[in-house]
Amino acid sequence: MEGKEIENSEIAENKLKLESSHFFKIILENATSTSVLILDQTGIVLNINQAFHQHFGYSKSDIIGKNFSILFIEEDLAKNIPQKEIENTILNGSALDNNYILHKDGSSIWVSGESIYTKDDQGQEFLMKIIQDINKQKLLEDELKQKNEDQKKVINDRNTFVYTASHDLMAPINNIEGLIKFLEPDLPTDGEPKFLIDSIYSSIHKFRHTLRELSFIGRQQDQENIKITDDNIEFIKILEDVLIELNNEIKSSNAQIKSDFGSAPVVKFLSKNLKSIILNLLSNAIKYRSQDREPIILISTEKFNEKYILLSVKDNGIGMKEGSKDVVFEMYGRLHTHVEGTGVGMAMVKRIVENAGGKIDLESEEGIGSTFKVYLAI
Repeated sequence: MEGKEIENSEIAENKLKLESSHFFKIILENATSTSVLILDQTGIVLNINQAFHQHFGYSKSDIIGKNFSILFIEEDLAKNIPQKEIENTILNGSALDNNYILHKDGSSIWVSGESIYTKDDQGQEFLMKIIQDINKQKLLEDELKQKNEDQKKVINDRNTFVYTASHDLMAPINNIEGLIKFLEPDLPTDGEPKFLIDSIYSSIHKFRHTLRELSFIGRQQDQENIKITDDNIEFIKILEDVLIELNNEIKSSNAQIKSDFGSAPVVKFLSKNLKSIILNLLSNAIKYRSQDREPIILISTEKFNEKYILLSVKDNGIGMKEGSKDVVFEMYGRLHTHVEGTGVGMAMVKRIVENAGGKIDLESEEGIGSTFKVYLAI
């Protein structure tokens, strides 16, 4: 018992020195919204302020003379967090920490704390632990994180369904087209049968285009978090693939597509995403062509300062009014209803570009044409 009495005597002596210290007396009496613990160098609690009692339920008799480790949850005790806090504070003079503190009722409260290694008026060394209760913020952050995870799952499920459905529908539409081609030689080449065949082909083409856009949405969600790890991609090769895919549209519209990639022939980018960008830009340029002239489209690249490669697609189409440009990049936003479309293509292009660290701009004049400027981050 003698050792225990000596230990209690030392704690009482330190507590008496502490209470007589003008410095600590001011802190303990005046800090009303911030909880304060005064510890010795081993972590024994020498005093607390009234705010600590109000926030965590402990009276002075509950905690003074005990090691502050009784305030930590089992997980932190297993990691020896209390001792590490003391050692870090003594070594560096101060230490910041975020952890749970056990309320007297057994509940866990998330706090932000700062421990300071200091001395009183008589030169006695102490540790002062200043604690802010941020449990409400922590609960809100956790709730928001969970909501974001739930929302992400819903979006992923939705886009997986969209991609799968659009992919599965492509096979039957190809079969329908094949059957029509098989029957076509046996049908009259003029009159109503010819008109019906042309209408069916037109509907198939529109349906296939819609499925392609829906499939693009599904793929894009899966690719958003993929880092760009491709080798340098040649613009000309991507353009060649796109021109094959848009062959029918180009022939039916007599569109002239010119290219100039001499200033910046390659870019480090995900090839599928670059193809989607160029495909949508050229498809739009053809789709919104003027009825007064044949469409002429110029696609070009150049280096734009040290941050970007500028991909430009310029057309001589119908253009648009100055105040209407923002609608183009809105999901389901459409300025013209005289042509088929879902209103998602350019919104998805904007998303691809911005997710890769770039930006997109549009210059347009009604009746003259439009120029889309895509700044691809280098």
